[in-house]
Amino acid sequence: MEDNNTSQNLPITCANGCGFYGNPINNNMCSKCFKEVSAKNNGDGSNAATNGTATAPSQKQTEPDLPMTHLAPVPAAAPIPSIPVHSAPVQAQPSPVTVPTPAPAPVPVVQQEPTPMDFTPTPMPAPSSTSQTSDNSAPGERKTQSNKGRCFMCRAKIPLAKQAINKCRCEYVFCDTHKAIDKHDCDYDFAKMGRDMLAKANPKLNDKPRGGRSFTRLE
Repeated sequence: MEDNNTSQNLPITCANGCGFYGNPINNNMCSKCFKEVSAKNNGDGSNAATNGTATAPSQKQTEPDLPMTHLAPVPAAAPIPSIPVHSAPVQAQPSPVTVPTPAPAPVPVVQQEPTPMDFTPTPMPAPSSTSQTSDNSAPGERKTQSNKGRCFMCRAKIPLAKQAINKCRCEYVFCDTHKAIDKHDCDYDFAKMGRDMLAKANPKLNDKPRGGRSFTRLE
């Protein structure tokens, strides 16, 4: 009895021969082999069911054909009349009409006659020696003589001894040829100088008359 108990307690190898220990619950197979065998058996059962359904019509085909005398003749299908299809006439699309753009009318060019202009020639003043020397000076500005050793008119060289003698009252130094007032167009007012000299020499000439019949003696 003890030998039987010990033999039952020993582990059992897998019945599928994979080398693992089996379990009596799994038909002496390991859990892995048991799952594979169960899946295989389920697949074989489904295949057998499909094979049974497939052989059923084949068995029906092997049955002998029954005589067709009891079947009524099927009338031939009446021909379907063809309905004439009238295609709608395709309307030709009108081509776009290009309207020519009228050319712009030419604008008449009115030629204006030149207006006669009143042209009055301005008399040119006579060239003077003073104006020639003061061309570069601005109008209204009196030109100064920087070099006293040259004549203000002809730029002739003047000796040092004659620079004071040939100096005119207009503050310019001239040579012997142009030192006269009518030779260099002098702008000094000699008339005003004479009046001033006369008034200075005779101061009583500017006094107003006292009026009446009284006279005073002029000394």
